[in-house]
This record gives sequence, C-alpha cells and structure tokens, in this order.
Amino acid sequence: MLRGNKMAVKKKPMKKKGMARGGAMKKKGMARGGAMKKKGMARGGAMKKKGMARGGAKMPMTKDPKTGKMIPAFAMDGKGKMNKGGMMKKKGMAKGGMKKKGYAMGGMTVPQLRAAAKAKGYKIMKG
Repeated sequence: MLRGNKMAVKKKPMKKKGMARGGAMKKKGMARGGAMKKKGMARGGAMKKKGMARGGAKMPMTKDPKTGKMIPAFAMDGKGKMNKGGMMKKKGMAKGGMKKKGYAMGGMTVPQLRAAAKAKGYKIMKG
C-alpha cells in the first residue's frame, strides 16, 4: 500500500500492560517482606509517667496542725486513703436474680393458680 512516495510500514502490535504481560502478582502488605510493625511499648522508649510524677501542677501542700509538718492537702481530711475503698455496692439489676417470686411460672405459683381457678369455679385436670 503506497501513499505518495512513502513505503508501506507494517504496524507493531500494542504492548501488553499489567497482568496480561504474564508476570507474577504484585505482593501486598506484609507478604512483600520486612518486619512486622511494633506496637505500644515494644517500640522501645521509657514507660509513661502517671499522676504527679508527670509534672505539671504542684501537689497542694498544707501544714498539719498536730505535727506541724507540711503534708498533701488530701491527707488533711483525717480519713485514711482507703476509706470507703474496695468494691462498689451493686445497684438495681446488677444484683441479679428475680425481683418477685414466681416470675418463672408466669406470675403465680402452682398452689396460687389452683386457688384462683377454684375460686372461679374451674376444674383443673392433671396430665
């Protein structure tokens, strides 16, 4: 096929792209290799400081009238640190169990049911 003075040039097929090329699948995430990411304290570094050790506000101190020494303000109330400490009291449904007797039987116990039926004139059959 000639156009003017140009010679016929055969076109090359298009280059294959992506997975059509026939290569291996691309590895993702940890499959690529490399170490697992360390979390929390495993990364290293010092432990976090808690409470007053972190710095920030100064501990409020007051003079003890009995000894004359400077002590923390919270210790001035005359109560021990563990006053009313320990486990909390359970409230409401947290106590567990039924509120009233006979809930499992639909509100009435068997003898109560028999008495109510007798009063209305019904006859209860066994079986």
